[in-house]
Amino acid sequence: AVVSTQSTGIQVEEDEVEEDEREYDEEAKQLSVKRLFSQLDPAISKAQGEAIGELGAAFRYKPDKELLLVRVLAAQGLASRQVARKSVDPQVEVLLLDSVDGDVAKTTVKKNCNKPVWNEILTFKLEEMDLEGTRVLIRVVDCGSEVMGEIMVVLDEELLDGEPNWFDLQDQRDWSISGGLHVRVRYTTPTTLHVNVASAEGLCGKNRDNLSSPYVRVTLAGKYPVKTTKVIKDTVNPVWSEVFDFAIPVQLLQTATILLAVYNKNLLGADDFLGEVRLSLNEFKHFHQIDSWFPLADLKHVARHRSEWSKGAVEQELREALVAHITCRSPNLVFCGDKPVKNRIIRLSCPKVGQKARITFEKGSIVE
Repeated sequence: AVVSTQSTGIQVEEDEVEEDEREYDEEAKQLSVKRLFSQLDPAISKAQGEAIGELGAAFRYKPDKELLLVRVLAAQGLASRQVARKSVDPQVEVLLLDSVDGDVAKTTVKKNCNKPVWNEILTFKLEEMDLEGTRVLIRVVDCGSEVMGEIMVVLDEELLDGEPNWFDLQDQRDWSISGGLHVRVRYTTPTTLHVNVASAEGLCGKNRDNLSSPYVRVTLAGKYPVKTTKVIKDTVNPVWSEVFDFAIPVQLLQTATILLAVYNKNLLGADDFLGEVRLSLNEFKHFHQIDSWFPLADLKHVARHRSEWSKGAVEQELREALVAHITCRSPNLVFCGDKPVKNRIIRLSCPKVGQKARITFEKGSIVE
């Protein structure tokens, strides 16, 4: 086992490290190789695109030395984001998100290894009063630069028992994002969805005086227009109270997702991303209303959310294609004869992308 005794500039007494190493080694012996690298049971396998590997780690605190010990055990299921590369050179970086120092502890690099084993201890100076609730960010990087995945854990008494745990690696996120967004949603038949961007609180300050000039971009997943609020200058608690309308059939409400992204307006260069909210309407009824606060987060790289736009776009294209077929009364196998279609529901599906669309006729007219 390789022990990092000075990863963050903190020197640990040699006999103390050896003692902890022996304790961890005894625990590690209880974990067989089969358990470390066993394949997941298909019955409980993760959804495609959700996790990008697993990382084994353990946490322990030594109150007499005010040291947090993070033992990085191993990883499995790692893969390079570069198609041409079949193997990776993984290294683990650990940092305390709430630390003023911002020190980063690193393991050694494992060359050409998709299932690396480190078994290394990384140390952090941390007062006991600050221990509970401390956020620990652990990243797996390839060649010391490209992030393959990360986890963020919040320390508590249960996690600090020193027992090994396996964590699903997720896509990289911006953990500096803070605050929440107040949104109101209502629907007016037959086809209007009203999205009221009310206000925000506790936004991250991007200017020199730790303030921002925030605005919000609003749209629906799919091929819908992007609408923008006005810019509120020099504040982290803006109030907009702006309403945006989107045309969407009532039949598609429960498949829709509202996308709201907050930005800081810069006079020069690209605007700063301050977080986003993705509001799924899967349980929304057209006679209901939403009036709630939603936490802002960085969801740009999350596979589940990345696919929402494409799925919405595919469904919209299916509906448009179906309308075109109805208008041209082709193909004949669906629209046969000269009699107009009166009351009828016509469905079209695309199994490869798991999407469906339907058109409803009432008294011979298409109901959008």
